[in-house]
Amino acid sequence: MSLEAALSRAQARRQAVPTPAFTGKVVPTKTLSVFTRQWSALMGAGVPLSQALALLSQSVAGSRATQKNFTSLLQTLRAEVNAGQSLQSAFQKHPQVFNQNYCSLLHAGESAGILDKILSRLADTLEAQAALKAKLKNALIYPVSILIIALGVLVVILLWVVPVFEEVFHSMGATLPWATQCLVNASRWMAKWAGALCVALAIFTAGLRWLHARHLMFQIVLEKWMFATPIWGPLLQTAMIVKWAQTLSALLQAGIPMAEALVPASAASASPNLAQATRHLVQQVQEGHSLSKAMSKSSLFSAMVIQMCAIGEETGSLDAMLQRAAQLMEADVNQGIGNLSTLLEPVIMVVLGTLIGGILLSLYLPIFNLGQVF
Repeated sequence: MSLEAALSRAQARRQAVPTPAFTGKVVPTKTLSVFTRQWSALMGAGVPLSQALALLSQSVAGSRATQKNFTSLLQTLRAEVNAGQSLQSAFQKHPQVFNQNYCSLLHAGESAGILDKILSRLADTLEAQAALKAKLKNALIYPVSILIIALGVLVVILLWVVPVFEEVFHSMGATLPWATQCLVNASRWMAKWAGALCVALAIFTAGLRWLHARHLMFQIVLEKWMFATPIWGPLLQTAMIVKWAQTLSALLQAGIPMAEALVPASAASASPNLAQATRHLVQQVQEGHSLSKAMSKSSLFSAMVIQMCAIGEETGSLDAMLQRAAQLMEADVNQGIGNLSTLLEPVIMVVLGTLIGGILLSLYLPIFNLGQVF
């Protein structure tokens, strides 16, 4: 065997060895977007790819476990790229960090020689999606926190406060009002079944999580139910469409064909209903139909989005029109979140005031009646 053949076979064996998967914690979207933005800046400044990855692995190094794991991942990617692998093949080995949309854009940028521009657009998309996700979470933090605290206060009152008042009422020997008797009965029921209720709730929650992880149809039905809820449902649906439009716009701008760009766009939205609708869009686009006509057959897309896609197809600027539609929808979502936060605060205060006030009134009503007798 010649020396060249031996070296060739050794290199093939090294490439055949599977790269260890990234086993650390999930990389936050903010960390990924900052990494992409810095990578774009380095490539735009003319820094070689290998040196850029080395600098990026040093810049994200930190004390937290996620940062250490991400640094190790970047070093692995640099070694694979130096060994001759393409960016797409190297990054595709870590789908839990770099999704299909990310890898597709890297492939398009590397093939066209515009990696810096593609990375800049990808960073814009990641930052916009991270900001929208943060706004949606912040809109839910306040009401959910208040409801959890109120539920905890209610449980404390029923399990520990009401029994004390019940002993006082029993020593009086008087007939309890209807409202007070209902509260006492609720306290007794809670004391008897609190443990079983907690176990049943834990089993129910675990069952829902299992169904959600194993069955796609359950995910679709659950998301449809969420989309149908008043006020919050349309906001959530619009936010999914925003992610879909932003990703599809970036892919089309990178020169990826429509039928190939739709699949990673649906994956970026993280919506099973949108993924199902996108599969029908791909089929109809492959049959020769326009994207706007295919979208009009789905109830997920608004008339505004469909109309702007039709204009983009007629003018040859579909990517720009999708980006504009995403910006308009994002503005609507931001306004809706602001209105929702403004509306929820007084509603929650009224509901909590009525609940706590009703409980206190029920507890003191027998004492008031006793005072009227004397």
